Order: sequence, then C-alpha cells, then structure tokens
Amino acid sequence: MAEGEPERALKLDLPAVPESCPQARSWVRDVLVGVAVDQGAIDLAVSEAVTNAIVHAYRDRACTDEPGRVRVAVVVDDDGLWVTVSDEGGGMAPRTDSPGLGLGLPLMTQSSDELEIDQMARGTRVRMRFGVRRDAGAAVR
Repeated sequence: MAEGEPERALKLDLPAVPESCPQARSWVRDVLVGVAVDQGAIDLAVSEAVTNAIVHAYRDRACTDEPGRVRVAVVVDDDGLWVTVSDEGGGMAPRTDSPGLGLGLPLMTQSSDELEIDQMARGTRVRMRFGVRRDAGAAVR
C-alpha cells in the first residue's frame, strides 16, 4: 500500500454453517489484492478461526435452531493487517466430545505474527495480526 493510502476494510456477518468458511476466505483474499502478505498463512488462520466458531461456539443449539453468526473483519494499514473473527456463542471451554484434533489455535498462532483471544460475556473474539512482507522478492497478492 502506498503511504497515506486509506485503510481498506472488510466486515462480514455470516451464518455459522460450513459453507461460510470458504466464503470468508474468498472475501478476505479479495480485499488483500495488491497487499504484500503471506496469503497462505492468512487463508489458514481465517479457515481455522471461522471453523472453530462454526464447530464450537454454538454447540448447545439444537440442529433445528437458526444458526448463530460468525463475524469477520479485516483492517489493512501500512504495516499489515488485523483479521478479527468473532461469535456470540458459549465461549471457549474444554470438550471431551470435540470433533476436531485441537490444532486450530496452534495453527493460528504459527500462521500469524500476533494472536489475541478475548472471552467476552457472550462469545469469543480472535484477533490476528499479519505484517506486510518487506523483502524485495515478496509476492504481492
């Protein structure tokens, strides 16, 4: 991004259903065109965060209930970007019946430059920071 260029932003409000994961990835990719970032790392982190919200946040809802919501926001600045994934579910709690392998949070930690997880009164917010690639050979995507 050029110095002084305004921030690019994305705000999505998606149903907590499996089809929302590839949609979120695609919209995030679209807003990052021309930004020198590790798109693979961002794809992985967004996939894990959105999938965690879909699988875990609303686990106490009956399958006949309306799905919960997953919100994805992206803010791009001169130094990189923040991706925020949030839900209004039951929060993070250990699950003996977990359908996952428990690798989501470690993968998000490894993929991002900074990771913040906020437990709120209602739901969870995951904020991930990704820096702009400064090397001369950085592929712009």
